Amino acid sequence: MAIKRHIVLLMVIGLFTSCVTQRAKYVTHVPDSVTVFNIVNAEIQYLDIPKDNKIEVLSLTNCGLGRIPSSIKHCKHLQRLNLEGNQIKHIPRWLSSLDSLEEINLNFNKLNLKRRDIRRLSKIEDVLLAGNGIKKLPDNVGCLRCESLNLSKNQLSTLPKSFAEMKQVRYLIFYENMFESIPEELAGFKDLKHLDFYKNNIKEIPDFIGDMNNLQQLFLSFNKIEEIPNTLRNLKRLKYFYIHHNELHFLPEWITEMDSIERFGVGFNHLLNLPDVSKMKALKDFDCEQNLLERFPWELLEKPDMEMINARNNAFMLTDEERLRLIKASRTININYDN
Repeated sequence: MAIKRHIVLLMVIGLFTSCVTQRAKYVTHVPDSVTVFNIVNAEIQYLDIPKDNKIEVLSLTNCGLGRIPSSIKHCKHLQRLNLEGNQIKHIPRWLSSLDSLEEINLNFNKLNLKRRDIRRLSKIEDVLLAGNGIKKLPDNVGCLRCESLNLSKNQLSTLPKSFAEMKQVRYLIFYENMFESIPEELAGFKDLKHLDFYKNNIKEIPDFIGDMNNLQQLFLSFNKIEEIPNTLRNLKRLKYFYIHHNELHFLPEWITEMDSIERFGVGFNHLLNLPDVSKMKALKDFDCEQNLLERFPWELLEKPDMEMINARNNAFMLTDEERLRLIKASRTININYDN
């Protein structure tokens, strides 16, 4: 049976590098000269990778794979492996022998994680396990040494105690799970830079979040949070803070002292008024949409480097003069408002 191939040859810094992308039902051979090899939306029955290959990036997405092809163990130079959108349930033993592997993407498979699977992922820096329907992590998850872990779109509500041993993690994503509280196992993660609990059922922010001194991005939107605790004022490096779609009734006055925040989202809460957020020195993007505000945050119009203000769906009663002022300001700032 004929195999359709589309081969793209690239010249990079004077060195010959090849990238092959295939769309086929049956794949029999991977050229031994390529460094990047992609197969998309194909039904793979057999994948033949020569032992003496130069592959650094391998992507087999939406290929109906029930297991990771064993010929991948020949890829001694492999750095990134993308297996998103398959039917893979387990991690093979030989995966841990790929010493160059830095990133593995197993998003949207059917992983039934066991202790042995965790051990076989333990040396990889970036681990993506989103959308696998995972309800519980194995109790040895603490042996992972990744810096980035994506567990979004699963069904997690708790973490095993050993998770507390993963203090090397810098980027942690629990987007769209079933947590009702931020697990105590995360206390002590002082090197964390990115924490995402979007779309859970969290009711409060624990004090230990304020001890995450290196935190730069905190995503807590689409939860049930009623208050921002005073301990968050210790986050001196926080740049992005999104807490829209919650149950906030007020913002603490000290929030104006958060000089590092560049993007601040508090839309879809129950805010009646705002502190003077123009005092937040680094603020560029402010979203207060769908609250109960009667006064527009006029001070932001005079703030240097302000890029966007979203204030739609509030209770502003604007005069003609005030509307004209907003129109003039919109020449330099992206302003969204009603009335």
